[in-house]
Amino acid sequence: MRAGSARRSAVLHVIRVLEVAEAMRNGILACGLIGFILAGCAADEKPKPRAVTPIVRDVAPPLRGTVGAESSFRNIDPVLVSGYGLVVGLQGTGGLQLDDGISALMEREIQLRDISSANEYKWQSIDKTTPKQLLKDKNVAVVYVQALVAPGAPRGMHFDVFVRAVNASSLEGGKLWTTALQLGQTKPSGGPRGKVVAQAYGPIFINPFSDPGKEGTGVTATAGRVLDGGVMVNPMPLEVVLDNNFHTRARAITSAINSRFPEETPERAPVARGRTGQIVEISVPESYRSDPIEFLKLVQYVQIDGPIQRYAQRYVEAAKAEPFLASEMSWCMEALGDQALPIIRELYDYNEIAPRYAALRAGASLGDPLAADALKKLALEGRGAERLDAILLLGKISAGPTVDLTLRDLLQERPLLVRVTAYEALAERAERNRLNRLLREQLTNPDPNAIRLSPTQLQVLAESDIPAGSIQGVSRKRLGDGFFLDRVQGGDGLVYITQQGTPRVVVFGQDPKLLKPMFASAWSDRLMINAQTADGPIKLFYRDWKTGAITQQDIEPELPKLIEFFAHSPTPEDPRPGLGLSYSEVVGALYAIHKAGGMNCNFATERDRLLAALTAANAGQRKERPETTKDRAEIVVLESPEATLAPREEGGLKPIIVPIPRETAPNKKK
Repeated sequence: MRAGSARRSAVLHVIRVLEVAEAMRNGILACGLIGFILAGCAADEKPKPRAVTPIVRDVAPPLRGTVGAESSFRNIDPVLVSGYGLVVGLQGTGGLQLDDGISALMEREIQLRDISSANEYKWQSIDKTTPKQLLKDKNVAVVYVQALVAPGAPRGMHFDVFVRAVNASSLEGGKLWTTALQLGQTKPSGGPRGKVVAQAYGPIFINPFSDPGKEGTGVTATAGRVLDGGVMVNPMPLEVVLDNNFHTRARAITSAINSRFPEETPERAPVARGRTGQIVEISVPESYRSDPIEFLKLVQYVQIDGPIQRYAQRYVEAAKAEPFLASEMSWCMEALGDQALPIIRELYDYNEIAPRYAALRAGASLGDPLAADALKKLALEGRGAERLDAILLLGKISAGPTVDLTLRDLLQERPLLVRVTAYEALAERAERNRLNRLLREQLTNPDPNAIRLSPTQLQVLAESDIPAGSIQGVSRKRLGDGFFLDRVQGGDGLVYITQQGTPRVVVFGQDPKLLKPMFASAWSDRLMINAQTADGPIKLFYRDWKTGAITQQDIEPELPKLIEFFAHSPTPEDPRPGLGLSYSEVVGALYAIHKAGGMNCNFATERDRLLAALTAANAGQRKERPETTKDRAEIVVLESPEATLAPREEGGLKPIIVPIPRETAPNKKK
């Protein structure tokens, strides 16, 4: 009754309103009032649902249901970072005139960092008291620092940086003081400042193989690299952006990623974290710290739904039926994790190379020891890129000493690429064995007062010191300003120089030594090595540019001992004689000996690719894959790999450029 009375009252109210409107003869007012009343009456009606057409990508049927088939990645392009910094310890080649804007910027930085003779720079014997005086010091220079950071680089990840002098004629012997690196290109004055995401510091490596004065072809004395000198301090988040805004699907993707990449330590957050119905934020796990790009690749192929075994069988059949999809199927297999191994193994002896290699790559990356036999056969008998990849994959598998013996056999091969790749695989296995041994020693040590190292500290120790006598035939010592001397027992003599990541001088062969008679000179005769007769001593002369002190003595002909002598700085704890040369100077001295024909082995080096990548980045060109410490550059062979000692041509050696393919996926925690 009350409801009916209310409706009648409402009708009468409308009638009265209409009468008033007609009386006022204002049609517009009447229409407005009616619209207002009708809108009020319709306010209680529910809005009709809006039809949404979901986005469906056109992907190959086997790839449906993967993260990459339903989403895109944000913030995955390589990032350019830069900053202005100070280089100290020069040879009187710095302190030149500076632009006013750069001078003002650096004066502010010096004041903010409290850089003075009484503070951080005391060890560099800088006695200037004001920022202006410090910038005019002949042993100090301002440099512009640049680098490309891999997408998703986690906190603590190291990378190479490129350094170019602003007010110095040479950076030889210099060390970069801690420099903040911000996003984008740093401008000395004006404009917004980018976010600081990394720092850079360390000794500068001047490429001794470039032609001075030809900036476009390599690094000169006014430019160099700090190998592994950059470090991330403020990581940038990665995001998976779904094609369709569905909360249930975002939760499913989050769960699938976290199932494949579980938390590795209790204090770390989950790898994937849902933010909205369309955005899932991800971070790089600890086990993928050295290669975040591979982690992103695997996330792309993570299967969202369904049982692992069913999808493993689907990928195996797809690789057989459509070999052109084998590479993607390999990533899909690996993304399923080690539960898929029983099915993946069906392809280990498949008669077609593409499906077989796809399964072997996935199995080795998942640490399956049963992939070892097929990979050994491919490493020994294969051809081209598959052979080199098989060698690298053998380095990932813990399948007993037969793998080490196979890799050591490959050190005897003639092709230089095979020998260097076998060394890389053996070195990785030697590092892993050393780490396992250190872990066992610490766990079984009954002394409660013994020093306990963290896993990270043990990892650093394992990578820095590999004793001789291991089954891998690779030993390692840390020398001088933080570079490694690796000895490789096997094959013809070779001195191999790295120019990215942790700097290394690698000496192959049983008896690498100096030849007599010989005469070699470097740095305007500041270093001279002379053996007048085949039976006489080898005499060394060196004049230190810093102190003017002169060293003259007889030296041993063994190359490893000579390298240690070059790098060693005498101390009260270790008073052995040495010249205290930097990595760059050691490489330059070895190159001078090589050019003079003074060693019984070949000489090769990685080609420096960082400068070309930065040039492209500065020009706004997209770099598909940024350089990481896992990448392999081209090798510049300074002696023919077809002979132990190739004859020299008139006018100097003609370098042979040999490309090395990028490393395949490393073995990670499951």
